[in-house]
Amino acid sequence: MEKYSKVLKRLPRGDSVLEIGCHTGYFSRLMLDGGYDVLGIERDPEAAGVACADNIPVICGDIEDPAIILSLNRKFDMVLFMDVLEHLNNPADALKRTKSVLNKSGRIIITGPNIAYWAARKELLLGRKNRDDCGMFDKTHLHFYTASSWRSLVEGAGYMIKLFEPAEGFIPFEHIFKKIPLISFITGFIHDAALRYMPGLFASAYLIEAGPE
Repeated sequence: MEKYSKVLKRLPRGDSVLEIGCHTGYFSRLMLDGGYDVLGIERDPEAAGVACADNIPVICGDIEDPAIILSLNRKFDMVLFMDVLEHLNNPADALKRTKSVLNKSGRIIITGPNIAYWAARKELLLGRKNRDDCGMFDKTHLHFYTASSWRSLVEGAGYMIKLFEPAEGFIPFEHIFKKIPLISFITGFIHDAALRYMPGLFASAYLIEAGPE
């Protein structure tokens, strides 16, 4: 996924990284193989078991339990919340507690969906969108954010945003345009321009990097 590649590029080689919501450890494995010092936290015992079987250091627990952060007894250069915060009951509290495990110059990276994405707007406008098992309308999403509400969440939790950009996105009919020889070569330029100049409409997810104020 494009957003995972963008996150990896934001991590200085050798950083210590806490990945919250690491699931089966797919991204943790990429970081470990890249020379990072990684620890994961995963609340799904089955997913955590898969990660452990791959020799990925994982704590099985819920980041919304204050005891989990207290039990770490160490600090990290980076804490990742990749498609996690929208699933939490109180994401602001989780962000606030996380500051205690960041090094002096430590940062957090967040990826999360944009409910103002054009495809989501279309489904809502047509009144035909039910909650799904995955994707933008995942039934386990407890919160839905736009660019402004993502900013409010992060800044309200006491962080200063250093980077806010589209993590990934698509223009209408992009997958079709790429198959048409006469216009496929300009599709990439249109895609990039759409995300650069109208991210609120064409970004399906955002990448946010921030540090404590």
